[in-house]
Amino acid sequence: LAPADRPLAFPAGNFLYRANRERTTALADRLRPQLERGAASSAELTGFLDALEQGEGWHDADKLAFREVVGDLADRAAESGAPAALRDRLRADSAALDQIQRLYDREMERVFAQFQTRGLPLRRESWDRYVGFLRTQHSARAVMDEVRPHVAPLVAPLPSRKVLTGATLPPKTLVLTFDDGPHRRHTASVLKTLALYGVKSVFFQVGRSVAGAAAQERELTAAGHLLGNHTYSHPNLPKLDLERLRPELDRTAAALREVSRATVSLFRPPYGALDERVRSEVDARQMRVMLWNIDSQDWADPVPRSIANRVIAQARARGRGVVLFHDIHARTVEALPQVLETLQAEGFRFVLWDGAQILDRGEPPPVAAAPAGPERALYGESFALVVGINDYAKWPKLSHAVRDALAVRDALVNRFGFKPQNVTTLLDQDATRERILSALGDSLADPKRVKRNDRVFVFFAGHGATRELPSGRALGYIVPVEADTESYQGQAISMTNFQDVSEAIPAKHVFFVMDACYSGLALTRGNVGPASNPAAYLAEITKRTARQMLTAGGARELVADHGPGGHSIFTWTLLQGLEGKADLNGDGVITATELAAYIVPVVPSLSRQTPAFGNLVGGEGGDFVLALRQEDESLSAVSRRLDDEGVRLSEQLAALRRQIAEKRARNDALAVQVAAAQGALGVAPATAPAPAGAAAPRDAARRESDRGLALFRERRYPEALAALEAAFKQQPTAQLANNVGYVHYCLEHHAPALEWYRKALALDPKRAIAWANSGEALEKLNRPAEAIQAYGKFIALAPKHASLGRYRQRLAQLQAQPPRP
Repeated sequence: LAPADRPLAFPAGNFLYRANRERTTALADRLRPQLERGAASSAELTGFLDALEQGEGWHDADKLAFREVVGDLADRAAESGAPAALRDRLRADSAALDQIQRLYDREMERVFAQFQTRGLPLRRESWDRYVGFLRTQHSARAVMDEVRPHVAPLVAPLPSRKVLTGATLPPKTLVLTFDDGPHRRHTASVLKTLALYGVKSVFFQVGRSVAGAAAQERELTAAGHLLGNHTYSHPNLPKLDLERLRPELDRTAAALREVSRATVSLFRPPYGALDERVRSEVDARQMRVMLWNIDSQDWADPVPRSIANRVIAQARARGRGVVLFHDIHARTVEALPQVLETLQAEGFRFVLWDGAQILDRGEPPPVAAAPAGPERALYGESFALVVGINDYAKWPKLSHAVRDALAVRDALVNRFGFKPQNVTTLLDQDATRERILSALGDSLADPKRVKRNDRVFVFFAGHGATRELPSGRALGYIVPVEADTESYQGQAISMTNFQDVSEAIPAKHVFFVMDACYSGLALTRGNVGPASNPAAYLAEITKRTARQMLTAGGARELVADHGPGGHSIFTWTLLQGLEGKADLNGDGVITATELAAYIVPVVPSLSRQTPAFGNLVGGEGGDFVLALRQEDESLSAVSRRLDDEGVRLSEQLAALRRQIAEKRARNDALAVQVAAAQGALGVAPATAPAPAGAAAPRDAARRESDRGLALFRERRYPEALAALEAAFKQQPTAQLANNVGYVHYCLEHHAPALEWYRKALALDPKRAIAWANSGEALEKLNRPAEAIQAYGKFIALAPKHASLGRYRQRLAQLQAQPPRP
């Protein structure tokens, strides 16, 4: 585009999207009444489906423009008296469009989300061909000439009077907002996600959509969210005269007052288009204008992961502000959990803000530092080097490497007792070749600092590369931030460097974990699993020196940079293992060998990469050890849970682990049979697996509780309930009773939940969170007077609790309700 037109490009795309949405909405409005008619009187609906299914010149990507229309029609047909043949046809067409979307997803991730691997980028093919076809049909110049009169006002300077963007909010404070709703299906899904993460939001509503959604609007306000005015028909306001402008504001205000009985004080102009004349009309109605400074662009981007990455990157860059989403897209529903989980984990707070005051602070629960644990008997001190690089100078930029590094660092400090001052973290511009080698070869190899009885953990997330040597052997490298893409050999760090460093480090155990492409090139074969006698095995492996490495992929393999929760596939699986899933024999300890045995079979099922595990020269058969601590979490509405993608992948992992466990059980049974046969023949039998001894009640309760909490995070509530109830039988504590009650609450068993909360309070009347949870259960049971008392108890017992704002708001809402007759 010409330089003068470039500022108009984004508003032009938004304008064209809006125009297309108006057309598809009008089409759906025309077709919907035809659902219940016979085929003879639904000619337009039948013609539309014929064109969609068989129309000449329709590319698959063209058909996706109607995915929402067909999905809505299929849902309504299932709910109404539509003929069976029509219901079946719509359902089949909707499923076909979903399949087209899935087939395009990976290609579109590479295009729209800059799909990344931790190596050089892959080629793109079929989507590029479709884009090439589009360019034969349309030119940028012609499109801009057509829309310029409509979009020029959208880039006019804002009025001189202040508008709200959140730039004055405290650091790491965000306001979540949604435009253009309510939507018949997607708004409800957004509400469920917000409730899961304990977040309140502002919903800017389009008046003409409000009229038929009174129940939805009441649900929004009852859940503590704010409603905002977004005009009646979403026009470009600066282009309207006063006669048409004023009803756009007033009709929406009236509709919102009628359904919510709340005063609407916030206004957002469509497209963000605002001039002094519009601003004066808004001021006259005592509303404040709230714009945004973090834009998801979810209206333009079809890839949920790309939307989430965009919001996360902008939030990190801005540090605070107002986030713009639209609750009318399925892709927004899919992107939202990753945004909330990632930013909450990084310390961001999502607050409810009306422009004058923060109504709900939404503070995440604090993470308590883990106490010293059993490692003290195995090691003197623990050291770590953690490296993550997204912002490469010359290599393709990555999205998740820094977050991977931070999550691993937090796990080492908070879960495994590494002292923060002993963990060196190098991110982005700090992760130069000189600093990485200095941290390894100078700091960690210093015998005055690192002693023989210590352990060292090294994690790298970033690019990797392979060089083919004249001998035919391949040499692997990790790539520091400043390395060149062509002559990287002198600027990267080869795997032979790690071999040299590992021998120079005086610590008893050293463990390298490398989440980079082409990193599986420095290994000899390691052990494949833990020994059958955990106590004897632990005693033996901690005596011997260990030099071990776990890599995300083998030689010449690309490894994925994307995965659930804002992590790579490999690091996400690693973190799942470190939460306790890699404790394969249930002894409360994770060894490097167990961690590898957990990760190696799983990652190839989720991504085309094969992790490798083995020993470096200098190892004597020892094994790096991480001792788990008992989790001490009281479950409540703000407890962390996996997003939908994480749940789906966890289910795949669970199925794989069951298969592995079944094979291991069969092998153990065969070993017992072989030993018995050898004994009968007078042959000295090989060592058979030792039977597991009965665990002490306290240890059994700890294991069941930890397992229950892990299942809860995966939203596998029935299994979590069984595990937590088993833990309570072994060790009846107030915390376990509360946790059993909250899982009942998640299953919508409100009366049993209340009974368990009362058990918790009988064991510990000062268990504040049990009072708060009781209040929510009592509300569900329609007992508001008792709920008020419960919330009051919580507030009195925990005046500094992180969730105080949430329950104060619930209390205020209950107290504001008229007394029941």
